[in-house]
Amino acid sequence: MADPETDHAYGTTAPDAPATRAELERAIRNLNMSDLEQRDTLLKLAARVIALTDELTRRLDGVEPLPAPPGTPAPPPSMTIEAATEAAIEPTLAAIRVNDAQFVTRVLLDLGGPKYPTESPPIPCAELIPLCHARCCALSFALSTEDLDEGVIRWDYGQPYLIRQRESDGYCVHNDPEARGCTVHAFRPRVCRSYDCRNDARVWIDYEQRIPAPLVRGQVDARVDLERRPSDFDLVERARARAAVLARETVALGESYAEAAPRKGPKPSP
Repeated sequence: MADPETDHAYGTTAPDAPATRAELERAIRNLNMSDLEQRDTLLKLAARVIALTDELTRRLDGVEPLPAPPGTPAPPPSMTIEAATEAAIEPTLAAIRVNDAQFVTRVLLDLGGPKYPTESPPIPCAELIPLCHARCCALSFALSTEDLDEGVIRWDYGQPYLIRQRESDGYCVHNDPEARGCTVHAFRPRVCRSYDCRNDARVWIDYEQRIPAPLVRGQVDARVDLERRPSDFDLVERARARAAVLARETVALGESYAEAAPRKGPKPSP
């Protein structure tokens, strides 16, 4: 029942009210997932086209197309083209996704696990910052769904979900430009927590002798994270990890709400 005495409504917003950062980022995350879903749809379409082409090659030319996806059984002659194509789509798609895993996508997410159980290596960062100038904070990497949900660590809207960096010095926006310490240390991403600079030539010429590498801005590939490079683990694992983090992001968005609690707004005019 409506209450004519109240001068407000719940959940309404003035037409010219600005969107909050949380609202904006939630919308962008949904758009980015739509972009990835379209990419996955194209991969599935490619798998169907390849499977159909291979089957037609077998039947019309009488030869086995090369290379056949690993583990693909030869269909019996009595199987229809449609049935043979459907049977070949799954292994073909798996092979395409493994190949696709070596390429960088437009939307990047951290391929690791939860960040809070992550232990940091025994590196005396506070002692070393005057030497290394915290140059690890100038390296680029992707955030996780956990970081995005917390809403503390900022990311680059133009390059989702890379850590947000300053134009003035190339450092992470959360880095103190004077002391070079992290100002959101308790919320730092998993990559920051697990990163070990001791054998990274971008940071040290010789860690044991405390000889830092030359500090050259722009020397780091903005699309390579601190921890995982394409050569660090095989493409099958990378494809599986990518699928897992995208599923995690989809679930997180699906389980989120646009409003955290009841909120008063203006009463709409009749």
